Amino acid sequence: IGGKRNVAIERVEPVGNYAGRLVFDDGHATGIFSWAYLHALGREREKRWSAYLDALDAKGLKRDP
Repeated sequence: IGGKRNVAIERVEPVGNYAGRLVFDDGHATGIFSWAYLHALGREREKRWSAYLDALDAKGLKRDP
């Protein structure tokens, strides 16, 4: 998705003991993510961020609105 440079996580709502729902300041709050998956996102941030930027570029999209 392009045009989302300044979106921030507003809050994390626990879902049981196994996951969290991320609520973003643009109103997007769909999806439940396991704590293990969220941990992997942090652990693999550089690799995943680079892949995200490459995917945007391949689609001709930019992060700026």
